[in-house]
Amino acid sequence: MKLFLKSTKQDTFDSELSLRLESEDGMIVMTFHSELVKSLRRSISRLISKKALPARLAMLASLRQEGTTFLSRALATTLANDLDASVCAVELNWWWPEQTWAAISGNAGLAAVLTERIKLKDAIIRTNRPNLTILPAGNLAVSDRPVFARSSLLKEILYQLNEQYEYLIVDIPAILATNDTIPLASLGDACCLVIQQGVTPIEKVRASLDEVDQLNFLGVILNKARTTTPSFLLNLMSSASSAEANVASNQI
Repeated sequence: MKLFLKSTKQDTFDSELSLRLESEDGMIVMTFHSELVKSLRRSISRLISKKALPARLAMLASLRQEGTTFLSRALATTLANDLDASVCAVELNWWWPEQTWAAISGNAGLAAVLTERIKLKDAIIRTNRPNLTILPAGNLAVSDRPVFARSSLLKEILYQLNEQYEYLIVDIPAILATNDTIPLASLGDACCLVIQQGVTPIEKVRASLDEVDQLNFLGVILNKARTTTPSFLLNLMSSASSAEANVASNQI
């Protein structure tokens, strides 16, 4: 299934339909506007109807700052809210870790679990939703990153998380930023590629699609689209997968 998440400047914020990701004590960390939430709900419904919603979904992009972390958090929050399922948003991006949760909790994250400084249960951060938690990446030494990305220990940790949660939404570093992205993405049951329209050069998109071709690839999330999807990009996406297209909306 291809996921085209598009937005226009006319998108409006509807507080009644939006969702928030908050810390356990109620601090608002992220807000997901109504158009994004509705888009994700359509995508989730289609995947469920086809029995294709993976228990462990890896989300990655071609380049940095294409919205992967935001979208992975939005998807995790929507799943937790709508399905009443247990969800953990897992960050495996030690290159550019999202710092908000670490700052709130003082948590050393997954890096500290891998280096045996803390136990897994102590690295998991609770949110205001009892069925939604965050596992931040933490800070991992540069020399350790390629080792742990391919380690049996990381696989075992994810297995343990799957025993505790119905869904893991895994935030992966950008494909063209590190050689460790594909090994990390392969830890998911399936993956989605985030592409920010007007930012990601087409040659980078082609290179990234070639990379994920070896994985169980659900499709593309086209982020921050301001106009209809260009024909050249649709043709490119069509060549990457024969699955049905799911047209949705998104704006960050």
